[in-house]
Amino acid sequence: MMKLKIGLLVMLWILLSVPSRAQNYTPVQVRQHINAVASRMKTMTCDFVQTKSVAMLKSKLVSRGHMYYAQPNKLRWEYTTPYSYTFLLNGQTVWMKNEKGSNRVNVAQSKMFKEITRIMMSSVVGSCVSNSRDFNVTLQGKGNNWKAIMKPKRNPMKQMFKAITVYFDMKRAMVIGVKMIEQNNDATSIVLQNTKLNLPINEKVFSVR
Repeated sequence: MMKLKIGLLVMLWILLSVPSRAQNYTPVQVRQHINAVASRMKTMTCDFVQTKSVAMLKSKLVSRGHMYYAQPNKLRWEYTTPYSYTFLLNGQTVWMKNEKGSNRVNVAQSKMFKEITRIMMSSVVGSCVSNSRDFNVTLQGKGNNWKAIMKPKRNPMKQMFKAITVYFDMKRAMVIGVKMIEQNNDATSIVLQNTKLNLPINEKVFSVR
């Protein structure tokens, strides 16, 4: 379930990882800008560092990996350290694999996965930050430093998260961090690195096997 939650977050990053010029933005302008440029996002690749904090424990788990995305509905989120795990979305198929085996889900036959996929795709086309059906969204910031605070209103997102905050730098045109707080107060922070936009991705990356 945790890896599935991460898959949802990736779509939020994709939505906000867009070219921009340095200027003073208002919340309305930020929302308009995101909606306008999201459609130009064709592909995205990056490395990531994820830090998981458990509310009842002092220890933290740090993991690393790679992410690949291609419009309209292809996503690969792959952990490489300290364990191997892959979450893959390709059209109507979700595929999850670890060292012990793999599991495939037909999105059309699962109400939960169907709803999650709908939210993912709404993020890709730019409607997520304007999605009053699923989230209460607040945009806060100044200059080139902004954050989108997204509080779920509906299940299954509401069952999983209290809030998702996406931090981004409009000048650099890159998301600089994401933090999500679960209902049990566990927190996950993710930092994107080496982000590349609109470069060709081999179709084999998204193959389900």
